[in-house]
Amino acid sequence: MNQQFEFRARPPKVLIVDDERDIVEYLTAVLEDAGFRAAGLNGTEGALEWIESERPDAVLLDVMMPGHTGLSLYRAMREGAATREIPVVIISGYARKEDVAARGLKGLESGNLPSPEGYLEKPISVPTLLTTLRRLLERHEIRSGTA
Repeated sequence: MNQQFEFRARPPKVLIVDDERDIVEYLTAVLEDAGFRAAGLNGTEGALEWIESERPDAVLLDVMMPGHTGLSLYRAMREGAATREIPVVIISGYARKEDVAARGLKGLESGNLPSPEGYLEKPISVPTLLTTLRRLLERHEIRSGTA
């Protein structure tokens, strides 16, 4: 599938954070094929520093990873002045958003942190991924006044 998107200025940069290398490589290829700039990290180690320095337009974040979880990275992003406005889409092998919520997102919400901007279930549907990112980035562009 080659679903190319037209972007106003430069192609948006999307970071993929997942401990499964094959998923990172696959999503990177899918996003680049669709016209995005994509980067991937295998796990959360160094991810916050990368996000702070590279300022991606969006982050695709797996929640269940060894060591520091995606949820701890999400919390750190929402608490950081330089990263709190970067849209995050949670990607998870759990069948439903409710399953992810039961495992930690409700705890984030009770800690006065906003919910992530999106949720995608693994295996990820490419058309759903691309549509989700396009809509999310359009909304973020309008909110930030860069449209």
